[in-house]
Amino acid sequence: MLDSIPFFVRGSALGDVVVTEVDAEGVVWVTETVEFSGNCTIRVIPFAEGELADDRQAVLDAFAPLGVEGEGIEQFGLVALNVPPSADVAGAKRLLLRGQADGWWDYEEGCVTEAWQALDPA
Repeated sequence: MLDSIPFFVRGSALGDVVVTEVDAEGVVWVTETVEFSGNCTIRVIPFAEGELADDRQAVLDAFAPLGVEGEGIEQFGLVALNVPPSADVAGAKRLLLRGQADGWWDYEEGCVTEAWQALDPA
């Protein structure tokens, strides 16, 4: 089971049960998801020239009231968010879109549920 938010794995989220392989260099790769957790993984890159001035903690603070947790990685200027089904999922999606439209950040949906995809963010 993935016990941390995957920064660079597509199609997997915190709590998913996965099958992995280790390559010749010792790097662990997810090869299959056996059981989905229902969580979504969203990756956010705050813009240096934007409202948040490249502040990863400001991204985390913006999403925390919605029940969304995450962590930042300084080396890549990236925040990985975990959006559990118990969070204000619609609010999180609206905030992502608003922040993108206002030039605060760009984001990528690393792993999203059907419920996330079906949301009308308006």
